[in-house]
Amino acid sequence: MQAEAASLFEHIGTEIMSAVAHPFMGKVFVGHPVKIGTASELYSPLLMEGEEVENEFKGVRDGAIFTSKRLIVYNRQGITGKKIEFSNFPWRSITAFSVENSGTFDLDAEVKICGSGWGVCEVVFTKGTDVRAVLRFMNGKVFG
Repeated sequence: MQAEAASLFEHIGTEIMSAVAHPFMGKVFVGHPVKIGTASELYSPLLMEGEEVENEFKGVRDGAIFTSKRLIVYNRQGITGKKIEFSNFPWRSITAFSVENSGTFDLDAEVKICGSGWGVCEVVFTKGTDVRAVLRFMNGKVFG
């Protein structure tokens, strides 16, 4: 009986750690700020009536759109990049986030976003992106 309980505990522990170790979405390299509308052909069909794009970031393949209602992260997949994963994070569902600026030898800055019901999304900006401005914007949306 004790061996069965230990085995069950080990199985449950493995599943819990697996859930924690695999975020909702892996690291997405969203790049740097670009002019709003740069990738509108990708995201405009996703926007709701009255929703406004307030910030746009674009990397080589991936990107992020900060709107009045949510954060949209897109991740091109495969060799051709024709397959695109879109993840939508309503501002009201974000429960916490952390910002790590780029250091002297780092090439990027990271924002980890935690949400109710979806786990963690890690967004990576290129060096030189004003992550303090990103933090201020997110503070206003999440806590404002």
